[in-house]
Amino acid sequence: MTSPKTELPVPVLSYPHWRVNFRPQDYIEETIPSLGQCFQIVEKNRVRLRGWDYPHLSYRENERGQGTNWVASWSSFRGHLEYWRFYQSAQFLHLFSVREATEEGWREKLQAQTASHLSHMQNINLDKVPGFISMLNFIFCVTEIIEFATRLCQAEVYKGEVKISIQLNKIKGFVLTTDWDRFWDEYCAAGEDVLGKTWTIGSGALIADSAQYSLNVVVWFFERFGWLNPSTEVLRKDIEDYLKGRH
Repeated sequence: MTSPKTELPVPVLSYPHWRVNFRPQDYIEETIPSLGQCFQIVEKNRVRLRGWDYPHLSYRENERGQGTNWVASWSSFRGHLEYWRFYQSAQFLHLFSVREATEEGWREKLQAQTASHLSHMQNINLDKVPGFISMLNFIFCVTEIIEFATRLCQAEVYKGEVKISIQLNKIKGFVLTTDWDRFWDEYCAAGEDVLGKTWTIGSGALIADSAQYSLNVVVWFFERFGWLNPSTEVLRKDIEDYLKGRH
């Protein structure tokens, strides 16, 4: 199963959102023997590199659930909407809002940064742009996704190859931008409402160099926003610094 059949407890699908899916090489219905162990695996391997864990595991009983062969957790906190399931087959499905579009204050800040960076372009009305994507936050999100997959490989939840699908939804026209202290002079906007790809990666290769796979994903998406010559050296350093807690 790749998507929940029941109505979600949070309206994440109504907004611009990420869709993440991990699938093991071989489908075994009960790779993980119990639902309790499913929760334990997520708790032990979730990524905590900034104030919000990935994936977020709520300790509130009304923000957790389970089905025949899966466990779930969700949250709605200050504009951040999130829902995930982890199946006994080791499949992981995660839906979470694009925070730049749903959390208070992001649009104003990013639009002001973009106006400064693109002040040389007189024919752009940023008020009509549907949304903005922070390059740095995007890099952080991708790095967290890949790091969580890597930790599941290290825990031998995934052996052999793992399929990692990452998708952005409802983001047509969203514009890439960056912090005040970085040089940026390009207008790069998503031309399609859905952007996504599936990467098939060997668990050993992922463990050996997760930063490189994070970089591959980041570059793929940035090119689809129209940034066709991203600086891979700078982006790789951003990823490595984030993994080391320097951000």
